[in-house]
Amino acid sequence: MVAQFIHRAPQRAHTATPLLAFIAGEFAEVIARVWPAPHSEFFALPAARRHAVAMLVSGRRQREMAPSELRRLVEFQRDPIVAEAIAGAHATDLMRALSKAGEQLWRVSDYQTFADLLPEPMANEVVRHLDEVRPASFAPIAALPPALRMAPVVRAVPSDRAASDLARAFRIAVRMRQDDAAPRLARRWGAGGSTADVFRRAIEDLTPDAFRPADPAPALREPFMRVTTRKQLEATALEFRNCLADHAQRIAEGRMAVYVWRGHVPAAIALNWDVAGWRLAEAKAADNVDLEEGRLRELARYLETFGVRMGPSVQALVSRLDDWANGANYCHQPGPTFIEQLVLGDLWT
Repeated sequence: MVAQFIHRAPQRAHTATPLLAFIAGEFAEVIARVWPAPHSEFFALPAARRHAVAMLVSGRRQREMAPSELRRLVEFQRDPIVAEAIAGAHATDLMRALSKAGEQLWRVSDYQTFADLLPEPMANEVVRHLDEVRPASFAPIAALPPALRMAPVVRAVPSDRAASDLARAFRIAVRMRQDDAAPRLARRWGAGGSTADVFRRAIEDLTPDAFRPADPAPALREPFMRVTTRKQLEATALEFRNCLADHAQRIAEGRMAVYVWRGHVPAAIALNWDVAGWRLAEAKAADNVDLEEGRLRELARYLETFGVRMGPSVQALVSRLDDWANGANYCHQPGPTFIEQLVLGDLWT
């Protein structure tokens, strides 16, 4: 969207000064076209107005406007009119929030995250009451599910990484119960207290209310073939040259299910059972070669139709929640990519 706005701006030879490049970052080029060097009028704008410019040129505007109209808007119109041009019906207190956004402009993605929080009443209220409205401050709010975007939880979450773990725990805790359990769990987790209090409640609720044995393994259709005997398991381990035979006891006990996925690239698939149900634990071609992302996405979509979940085991997640509760850092958190979020290879939990 920024590139489109640059294209529509007057094509004169305007170059951003080093100071503008420092303050405006990836917005410097388009701002230099609207406010030519030395950019005095832009620098004279209050911080809230400068952030409003960034939101407007990154596509956060209620209607199309020419660069000259944008300049008149942010230089001369009252705050409510500027806010309405950005957020429409969700403009209340927007400019007050942007006044706490700092002198440097954010990244385009940060404005997108911020804008996505505005329509949600609880998130909007928490954002408006932040002492500083910066990406590091509201990223944890965005990482939480809507039900947990309340002040007692936000105050207890030390980072967006911690919020991501708490969000995953909430989804799993609800999954263990009925969908109508979400409001009850949210009230319980948001009852206040320290970081340790909130994360320990989450750990407690990752134990189901009622205990039950493992469900039958999913009945996957062709081109999947389930391994159901020791002879089949040994043959599969030999064909794929892997260590699946080491898990014979877990398979026999019904806590692991192994399948061969025939196709262009044959693969061995392992599902594990834990208190949240069946999850994808491993998917490898022969010689433990990783599958391509497209193939893994295809697999994930198919397995999800059978109720199989993706991501870490409950035990691994509990260990990370315990780290957050105790201010420790013993457990590795998966990275942000699709493949990293699958947490494949966690076969023993």
